[in-house]
Amino acid sequence: MELVIIGAVAVATSILSALAGLGGGVILLVVLLQLFAPTVAIPIHGGIQLVSNGSRAAFLRQDINWRAVGWSSLLLFPASMLGVAVATSMPERTTQLIIGVFVLVVAWRPGLLKWRGADTLPDQALVGIGAASGFLNTTISVSGPMTSPFFKAVTASHAAYVATAGASQVLAHASKVAAFSLDDFAITDHLAIIATGAIGVTVGSWIGTRLLGRVGEQHLDLLFKGVLTVMAIRLISQSLLS
Repeated sequence: MELVIIGAVAVATSILSALAGLGGGVILLVVLLQLFAPTVAIPIHGGIQLVSNGSRAAFLRQDINWRAVGWSSLLLFPASMLGVAVATSMPERTTQLIIGVFVLVVAWRPGLLKWRGADTLPDQALVGIGAASGFLNTTISVSGPMTSPFFKAVTASHAAYVATAGASQVLAHASKVAAFSLDDFAITDHLAIIATGAIGVTVGSWIGTRLLGRVGEQHLDLLFKGVLTVMAIRLISQSLLS
């Protein structure tokens, strides 16, 4: 039943990410947190999202801003190692509470995470954005809502943004999985879950990239907020009542 649930959620959330550029990974993470402890759910999420972002970037490879991807990757791994050290030292309830609150912010106050600078952003500034991505990906497993505005600032179109953000997240999630593996996470114990999710997100990316520009963003936004709110409240309740 776990495999069926994760496979179905992976397809749906990858379609959402392909259409909107972010969001699907957050929902997938919260579903995984209903099934696993945070220090297990986060690297599993990383393995699945690596494939999700990789497939999306591959389907839109002609639109990737490789300079932005390169600059943002420079400090990814050391920041990921630091994040793992923090994540494994926090109580499970604390991690659930932080992620639950963050999910509510993503759903209802995304303006707090928006880039407020000039229309253009120097490529070199993405070094720090990449470091933040590595740290956030290993502590709360989600960095897209905070880093995506900066990738929007260095890309010329929505397709280029989706492709570039996807390519950068491939490296971010690879760093996450590697960092947790060095900290004794046994990835081989969870290959069936990761493989099921990987197949689902690849199918979802294929469907979503072909629907890009054809689906109304307003409907997606309402669905996104509703699902995230229910899941975030459940996560927060678990952290406070367990």
